[in-house]
Amino acid sequence: MPDTRTGPPAPVVLAMVVCDAIHQDPATRKCTLLGTFSTIRARQFPVRHPQLSVHIALTDGHGRTRIRLSLVSADEHQTQLFNGEGVIDFTDPRTVAELNFTIGNLTFPAAGEYRLQVYGNDELLMERRLDVLQIGASRTGEPM
Repeated sequence: MPDTRTGPPAPVVLAMVVCDAIHQDPATRKCTLLGTFSTIRARQFPVRHPQLSVHIALTDGHGRTRIRLSLVSADEHQTQLFNGEGVIDFTDPRTVAELNFTIGNLTFPAAGEYRLQVYGNDELLMERRLDVLQIGASRTGEPM
């Protein structure tokens, strides 16, 4: 099937890191990622997670590009828990641009698999899994 996309090619995601917090040095603009993780554990549900940050590094972008981060459940309903946007202006495709998102007071309705999805101008660029597990249960959610 031929590619029917028009316009410039989508940027490439070099990294998407989930962590507790991101500190960006005001002088150097360098980021320090604090407490990286890929699993959240809770005793009961729904559970409120106080803060989750996502660091995204992209390259091969062309011009002004809208970057959207979504967090959805991985079940067939794809329930959306978060949706946020930022804009990167790629003046040179060789540039590595970084974008940070911080999500506060995020509520997970149930244990299960969730997905963080990065879109560039509404095109899915990358997704990664975020497991939310019940303490005392196996990965499949069955009691141990």
